[in-house]
Amino acid sequence: MKRNIFLLVGIIVFSFGFWFARSFNYAPKPARLEKLEEQQTKSNEKLITSQILSQRLDRVYKIFETNLTNQDDRRTNKFEITSMEFLNELTDILEKLEIKTLHLEPQDILETRKNVQIPYELEIQCTYEKFGKFITELEKNDHIITIQNFTMKNGIERISTMRSRDQLLNLNVEMELSTIILKKITG
Repeated sequence: MKRNIFLLVGIIVFSFGFWFARSFNYAPKPARLEKLEEQQTKSNEKLITSQILSQRLDRVYKIFETNLTNQDDRRTNKFEITSMEFLNELTDILEKLEIKTLHLEPQDILETRKNVQIPYELEIQCTYEKFGKFITELEKNDHIITIQNFTMKNGIERISTMRSRDQLLNLNVEMELSTIILKKITG
């Protein structure tokens, strides 16, 4: 028992001695150094924030550059060129994801005071997973794209006519989507 008491007292004395020696041997950082470290931390945070904003603004600039038009573009067929570019990108996405295209048809261009919509009818055959990846790829695209409507055809009549499990995983999806070109309004 005495040995435990001596051990406890020894630990307490050693701890107190260590704290006492540390307090007097090592002076705290000068206030100026602490202030400089705090300024450096704030500057680093601002730098990181500005880098993130710069990267995002580059993306926003690219989106505006791709999707902004002026009055002269109607005469230079910019809408048709934009439509062809989007169709090429769309078919590349569908091929990359190995999605079967059943029907793809551009519709008449709808022009309003603020924007131009180029609608498309699309029918594809794919799995749920590939459809989700397809939507994600459309979101990443530089064109402004809206999906007005999509219908997944997976009714009972489809199930009763299918023979294999692989055929059941694939479903037909009909979509109505549009690319939007913003008009530069002057005045």
